[in-house]
Amino acid sequence: MNSADASPETVSPRQRIRLAQAHFDQQFRQGAEVSALIRGRAHFFDGILSELYHAEAWPVAPDGAPTVAVLAVGGYGRGELHPHSDIDLLILLDDEDPATTAVVEQYLLRMWDLGLTIGHSVRTLEQCREEAAKDVTVMTNLLESRTIAGPERLRLSMNEAVATDKIWPAKDFFQAKVAEQSARHRRHDNTEYNLEPNVKSSPGGLRDIQMLGWVAKRHFGTSDFEHLIGLGFLSASELIALLEGRQFLWKVRWGLHMLSGRGEDRLLLDQQRELAVLFGYEDAGGMLAVERFMHDYYRHVLALRELNDVVLQHFDEAIVRAGEETRIEPVNARFQIHNDYMEITSPDVFRKTPSALLEIFVLIGNHEKVQGVRAATIRAIRDHLDLIDDSFRSDPDNARLFMDLLRSPYRLVSQLTRMRRYGVLGRYLPEFGRIIGQMQHDLFHIYTVDAHTMLLIRNLRRFGYASSEERYPVAHHCVRSIAKPELLYVAGLYHDIAKGRGGDHSELGAVDARAFCARHGLDAEETDLVAWLVEAHLLMSAVAQRKDINDPDVIAEFAREVRTEERLNYLYALTVADINATNPTLWNSWRATLMRQLYRETSSFLSAGVDREVDRQEWIGETRDAALNELVDKGLDREQILKLWQHTDEDYFLKHDHQDIAWQMEAVTQHDLDRDGPLVRVRDQLGESATKSGSSHEGATQIFIYTRDHPNLFAATVAALDQLNLSVLDARIHTSSDDLCFNTLMVLDELDRPVGGDPGKVARIQETLTRVLLRPEEFPTIVKRRLPRTLRHFRIRTSVEIVNEPNSPHTEIRVVAADRPGLLARLGLIFMEEGIVVHNAKIATLGERIDDVFFVTDQDYQPIEAAGRTASLREAICSQLDEQVGLS
Repeated sequence: MNSADASPETVSPRQRIRLAQAHFDQQFRQGAEVSALIRGRAHFFDGILSELYHAEAWPVAPDGAPTVAVLAVGGYGRGELHPHSDIDLLILLDDEDPATTAVVEQYLLRMWDLGLTIGHSVRTLEQCREEAAKDVTVMTNLLESRTIAGPERLRLSMNEAVATDKIWPAKDFFQAKVAEQSARHRRHDNTEYNLEPNVKSSPGGLRDIQMLGWVAKRHFGTSDFEHLIGLGFLSASELIALLEGRQFLWKVRWGLHMLSGRGEDRLLLDQQRELAVLFGYEDAGGMLAVERFMHDYYRHVLALRELNDVVLQHFDEAIVRAGEETRIEPVNARFQIHNDYMEITSPDVFRKTPSALLEIFVLIGNHEKVQGVRAATIRAIRDHLDLIDDSFRSDPDNARLFMDLLRSPYRLVSQLTRMRRYGVLGRYLPEFGRIIGQMQHDLFHIYTVDAHTMLLIRNLRRFGYASSEERYPVAHHCVRSIAKPELLYVAGLYHDIAKGRGGDHSELGAVDARAFCARHGLDAEETDLVAWLVEAHLLMSAVAQRKDINDPDVIAEFAREVRTEERLNYLYALTVADINATNPTLWNSWRATLMRQLYRETSSFLSAGVDREVDRQEWIGETRDAALNELVDKGLDREQILKLWQHTDEDYFLKHDHQDIAWQMEAVTQHDLDRDGPLVRVRDQLGESATKSGSSHEGATQIFIYTRDHPNLFAATVAALDQLNLSVLDARIHTSSDDLCFNTLMVLDELDRPVGGDPGKVARIQETLTRVLLRPEEFPTIVKRRLPRTLRHFRIRTSVEIVNEPNSPHTEIRVVAADRPGLLARLGLIFMEEGIVVHNAKIATLGERIDDVFFVTDQDYQPIEAAGRTASLREAICSQLDEQVGLS
C-alpha cells in the first residue's frame, strides 16, 4: 500500500500527512511527473479537510444543508500544492452568528493541531464582494476557487456577486494586474537573471504564467491555456513552450521546498548546487553542473517572460484598446505605426523581405514616439527566425541595417533587448546566442553574460546624458568626446562574447570582434580599435586596482599601451560601464577615484608625448617643492621641514600629492611623539568632481598615522580598523631611516561611504588607533564576525603570486582567497610572523573572494628574491588562510 493511500483507520491524520509527504518526495526523487505530484498533494489535502469538515456540527439552513462552505482559493484553488505552500482557504458563510463562529474556530483549530500551514479568511457573501471590490488581490484569489466541502451554491452565489458586470470590469482588472506585475518586476530589478532568483515572483517566474490565466479567466471565462489557441492569443508552439516552462519551474520549486524544509521560493546559491546534483547535471564543456542547471533555468524564464509579454499585449489590444480609434501611420511598404506600435503591413512581409527582420528595429530606433511592436508582429518575427541563416548574415544590406541600428538615436538598448528576447539577436550573431542565459556561479558576476552585456551598453548610452555628468564626470566627458559611439557598442557586445569557452575570453573575443568588423564593412583602423578594446577591456581596471598608479613608470607603461587620447576615452568609458554592469556594489567612491586618477595621469602623459622618458626625480622634486611652498605659506619653518624630510624615503613623495603631504606635515611639525604619543589624523579625501560639487561619488576617508616603527604596526592597525567595521582599500607605509612612520590608509565604512564627515566616527577612529598604537605588541583580537550566508557556499583555495620586477625596490605579493571577516588583519599577522615589511597595499573584494596586492620587503628593506624564501612565504599564507576555512 502506498503511504499516501494509507487507511484512516490505521494511522492518525498527522501520521497520514507525514507519510504522504514522504511518499510524494520519494516519487519526486524517482522522477515522477511533478504536475501529477502537486495535483496529487492538493487532492490528498482535499480529503483531509473534507474529513475534518464532516466531523463538525455545522449550522444548517431550513432545507437541512450546511450554511458554511470551505473553498480552496489561490494556488490551492487551482489544484496545485507544493510541499510547503500555504493551504489557502476561504470559509464562506451564509451569515455571521456566534454559533457559526464557534464551529469555524473549532475547525481551524483542528487544522492547526495537525500542523497545517493555513492561509485563510472567513467571510460572508457580502463581505467577499466588498473586499474584492477594494483589493484586486482578493478578487484574483476568488477567481480560482473550488468547493472542498459544504454547499456548492455558496461558491456559485459568490461568483455571481463578484462578476464583471458588478465589480472589476475586465479592462480595470487587466490594468490593475499589469500594474501589479510591473511593481513585482521592479522589486526584482526587471530582470529574469538575478543571481538568486525567485522561482515564483521574479520576471519569467510562475507568477507570470498565472497572470495570463487570471486575465483569461476574468475576461474570457477560461483559465485553460488551450482555449487561448482557439481565441488567437496563443499559438500551438507557444503553448508547448509555456507548459514545458511551467513544468520546469514546478520541478525546481518542489525541489526547493523539499531540500529547504520550508516554503522557500528563492533559488539560493547553496540550493542551486544541490538541485543541480538532484536533477543529474554534471560538469561539462567548461561549465560547472550548477552553471548548466542555471543556464537551463534562465533560458526557460526568458522564454516565459517573452510569452507573458506577447500574450499580455494581445490582451491589451483586445481588452483595453478594443474601442480605440485606429490610427495608422504608413512607414514604408512593409511597416506601419498602429496606435504608436510598429506592425507589418501584411503577414508575408518577412517571407518576402527577410531583411525586414532587422529593418523593423532600425525603424523603431529612429521613431521616438513608437512604444513597441504589435503582438501579431512579434509572433510573425519569431515564426520567421529560420530565415536568419548564413546567407542572411553575409548579406551586406543586413550588415548595413545592423550598423544603422547601432547608430540609431532612440532607445538602442530597448531594441537590442527586444532582438534578444524575440530570438533575432542570437540568430544574427550566433556567438551571442551561445551566451544567452550563461551565468558564472559566484558573487562577483550577478547577471548572466547576455544580461550583463545589455546593461553595459545601457550604461554607455546613459554616460552621454547630462544627468550622468555629476556621478560619472569622466565617463560623460569620454562618451561626449567619442566620434563613433557605435564602435564602443560593438566592443561592448563582444567584450565577454567568449565567456565559457575556456582560454582567455578577451583574446578569443577579439578574434570574433574582428570577424564582425570585417562582415560589417568597418575599415582597418576601426577594426583595430574594436579588437583592441575587447582584448584590453580588463586592462584599465587591473592597473587601477592592482598597480601603484602613483608611480610614474606604471603610468608610462599603461600610456604606451593605450597610445592615444582617443583610445583612452574609449577604454575608460567601456571599463566604467563594464564595472557598473557586473555588480552594482563594485563601483564605489574609491574605485571612482582610482579610475579618475589613472585617466588624468595617463591623459597628461599622452599630451606630453607618449615616447618621452620618465624622470622620477623631476616628479619627486615637483611634489616636494609644491608641498614645501604650501607649508611655508602657512607659516611653518622651511628648515624644520627639510630637516624632517632628510630621513624620509623618496617613495613618500611619489605616493602622495603635495596637498596630502602638506596636510600631514603641518600636523607632524606640531606634534611631539615622546610627549603626545602616536598622531592620528582623519579626513575625507574627495575626487576633483566631488570637491567641486560637494557630492560623495568619489573619494574615501584618509587616515594618517605618525608614530614610531614597530614590527606589529601594520597588523595591529588593520585589526583595529576591522573592529571599527572599516574596509581598508589602500595602505601606504613609509618608515624613515630613524624609525619614524608616516602611514596613510584609505578606508570606507560597511556601506562603502567615507566617514570623515561624522565627528563621532572620527573621534572613535582616533581614540581606537591611538590606544592600539601605544602598545602594538598587544595585538588586537582579530574580528570573528559571523560569515555571511552567501560566502559560506564558496570554497576557494588561496593562491599566492610572488613577483620581483627588474629594478623594483619591492616584491609584489598578490593574494586571491575566499573573503571572510578579519582577513586583512590575519594577513597582517602572517606578514609580521614571517618578518615581512609592508610598504603599500591595494585591497579589493570581488564578490566572494579578495584580490589583494602587497608591495613588501624583508626587514632589511630588500626585495624577497631567494626561491626558498618565496616558497616558504607562499606556503605560510596559503596554509593558514585555507586552514581557517577548512580547506587545509
